[in-house]
Amino acid sequence: MEFRRPSAALVPAFEKFLNAFNPDDHDMWPADTIFGLARTDMPAYLDFLERATEARGLPPGWVPSDAYWVFTSDEMAGEIHVRHFVRGMLWRTGGHVGYSVQPKFRRQGVASTMLRYACDRLRALGEADALLTCWDDNTASAAVIEKCGGVRIADAVHPDRNMRRYLIPLV
Repeated sequence: MEFRRPSAALVPAFEKFLNAFNPDDHDMWPADTIFGLARTDMPAYLDFLERATEARGLPPGWVPSDAYWVFTSDEMAGEIHVRHFVRGMLWRTGGHVGYSVQPKFRRQGVASTMLRYACDRLRALGEADALLTCWDDNTASAAVIEKCGGVRIADAVHPDRNMRRYLIPLV
């Protein structure tokens, strides 16, 4: 697998990746968030990802992060975001890492490889633990986190469901 920084040259592959998700799938790009720009304003989305990496002009409450588009051969298999640190609400419901795998690449080790890569990046940034979260009904993501060494800690309780929280030791 190859981890590439998002760029205008890779947009056609990213758009094909986005279109592979059906409406019932997990959606990492909700319209009411800055990530929704991926579906409505790609130049603004790319600009945001670049600014996030540089910790420049971030919205209140946001922390620096790195985005990677993950390829197997010439096809995009996943997207991953690695927050350089967590604080505030991110400690409760966000975590260090967010990722999504194109449906046809699921159950092939893509998510595990992406999560290991994210942990290596966090280790290089000096983090002692990686905080990961997933909804309680997302058993596939929970299995990936546990496979990568995640130890479950107290859940974050939401009105309609629970969010599992895990720590992955990095040292």
